[in-house]
Amino acid sequence: MSVLYVTQPDAVLSKTAEAFKVALKQEDGGWEKKSIPAQTVEQVVLMGNPQITGDALVYALELGMPVHYLSGFGKYLGSALPGYSRNGQLRLAQYAAYSDTEHRLEIVKSIVTGKIQNQYAVLYRRGQKDNPLKSRKLLVQEQTTLDEVRGVEGLAAREYFGAWSSMLGEKWSFNGRNRRPPTDAVNALLGFAYGLLRVQVTAAVHMAGLDPYVGYLHEATRGQPAMVLDLMEEFRPLVADSLIFAVISHKEIKPSDFTDNLGAYRLTEAGRKQFLQGWERKMNDEFKHPIFGYRCSYRRAIELQARLLSRHLQEGVPYKALTLR
Repeated sequence: MSVLYVTQPDAVLSKTAEAFKVALKQEDGGWEKKSIPAQTVEQVVLMGNPQITGDALVYALELGMPVHYLSGFGKYLGSALPGYSRNGQLRLAQYAAYSDTEHRLEIVKSIVTGKIQNQYAVLYRRGQKDNPLKSRKLLVQEQTTLDEVRGVEGLAAREYFGAWSSMLGEKWSFNGRNRRPPTDAVNALLGFAYGLLRVQVTAAVHMAGLDPYVGYLHEATRGQPAMVLDLMEEFRPLVADSLIFAVISHKEIKPSDFTDNLGAYRLTEAGRKQFLQGWERKMNDEFKHPIFGYRCSYRRAIELQARLLSRHLQEGVPYKALTLR
């Protein structure tokens, strides 16, 4: 099963029999049409402003297939999700944990510890062996409030991204994390990668039956999907950041693959296609899961983490963020 990405602004996604049809506008004004069997598609991602017909949208939902929307910069905008779970008992357990200060702190410490461990691993694998993140991970366990843990997380993030410039090299300008819009090519890649990661985590949270808007590390304010953002944290360095270093070091993505419009950077159409190829390759990479002991892909691992958290909430099974050496 694969993800169908539609990235051309003028593209039209429609349905014919048991297949999706993608119409791509050509330079001469004509249309190139491609047919994709629906049984080979797991999710649909529309980036920029392509169109999807009502028939195609309804068909995707009937098949249990989420349809996700990203902006031209790769920012996650929203999803049309099929009705998978009606697990009321899980939702009640999720809300109870939110209201239990000690339980919530326990979950948040696991999430933040895992994230910092994965950030440490990213730096370590790229020669930054004396980075301070190992001590930050230990510091998390000493904190007694949510805000204190968030403070350690923020400190670790500044130190983590502060080390990026020396690892990226002279061709890549990076002075720290920024967004809306990204003001350099590296931040454009980060925004795009995190948008794609949010697609995967949103689908996993929905499939597990969790309420996407009630999390533990992130507050349930301003309508943000706090649970989705919580579960993204351990995968940001593990998947998105690691992929960015890989495509840059292998020269799959180059500075020439970006456009600069009044200081706002974004990938070109060719650059997006190249990065999406790398993303799918990363999602399908397999590793031995440290908890279950069998090999699985990163896409499957995201779903497993959502289900592990569900089991923790309902059955008390310990929740541990996914970390790899």
